[in-house]
Amino acid sequence: MFEHDRSAARGEMASQKLIIFKHADKLGSAPAHKLFDLIKVTAKNPDVPARHFSDYNVEINPDNVSINGVEIIDYANV
Repeated sequence: MFEHDRSAARGEMASQKLIIFKHADKLGSAPAHKLFDLIKVTAKNPDVPARHFSDYNVEINPDNVSINGVEIIDYANV
């Protein structure tokens, strides 16, 4: 999706992980802000500047929250 994107806001981005929220309803089962709260990204070592994707921990639903009608699909290393 970002392969040919050269905008000033994004620079040259490369997708590293794909997380899909599959809803049971065509109109959606939950608002986006609640779904995005299920993803937690933290630096492995906050004292050192991150230089690679591997310098981050990506946790999907770390608090094991249940949102009815939404399935979370994690595709690692896309």
